[in-house]
Amino acid sequence: MIKKVVFIGGLSNGKIVYDYLIRNKHIDLCLTITYPDNCDKPRFVKFPNGQNIIKTYSANKELNKIKELKPDLIIVAGWSELLLKELITTPQYNTIGFHPAKLPMDRGRSVLAWQIEDGYKETALTMFFYNDIPDGGNIIAQEKISISSSDYIEDILNKIDEATYNIMYAYFPLLRQIKIKGIIQDNSTASFRRLRKEKDDLINWNKSSIEIYNKIRAISKPYPGAVFYDMNNDKCKIWKAKIINNFEFGNYTKPGTIIAIFYNNYMLIKTKDSFILVKEWEKIQKN
Repeated sequence: MIKKVVFIGGLSNGKIVYDYLIRNKHIDLCLTITYPDNCDKPRFVKFPNGQNIIKTYSANKELNKIKELKPDLIIVAGWSELLLKELITTPQYNTIGFHPAKLPMDRGRSVLAWQIEDGYKETALTMFFYNDIPDGGNIIAQEKISISSSDYIEDILNKIDEATYNIMYAYFPLLRQIKIKGIIQDNSTASFRRLRKEKDDLINWNKSSIEIYNKIRAISKPYPGAVFYDMNNDKCKIWKAKIINNFEFGNYTKPGTIIAIFYNNYMLIKTKDSFILVKEWEKIQKN
């Protein structure tokens, strides 16, 4: 039976896990490792202060502290650091985590943004056991999450939070009683995503409208935003947009051309095959 638990995590989904654990009368949440109060990560949520709460950007530096506590279980949620093998093998039972994908597909980093940009209609939140392969351990649970054509990244992050809540309440009681072994992942069908870089934010107007629209949705707020440069070569970021297929003018204009700027500050921009109506955007001030 699991009694002593260490939690490592932050952000909105991590706070959901923390809130569940702190209210659970059957366990001792002996340590929480979360981000400092001045953290600027997307979806950051400030955790309370307390004797059993450490605020840092590196859980690995707290390895000795975790070892001293001799936990039965470590739970990780909303934490981007790659944890040391020595840390994840410290608990008597196991270390478990969450990943926003249908594992074994889409292991790695920035996966939700890549999925939306690639036009996925569905993803999942997976709870899994840690092992030597990042995101490669046995699957405990998986909740499917729909991605509609109108969903932006924040909508999907909200769905991830809801799925986190659902999985914790459904499966933690079984985990606490050590009744779940998990399903082995098929590594032959696994795929990996790399961490997105600044260059991935740039819009290529020579691509189709749906490809550009998906990029805008994938990295809208709270993420960095899709980037383009206006007629004055000023850097701009797009937060909301819409595909326009039936505009009567500008069909033979070069992709990337701003066809019109409307009274409400909307912009119509030519793409390879139609137009993007930019509904929410901002110009980035030069230093």
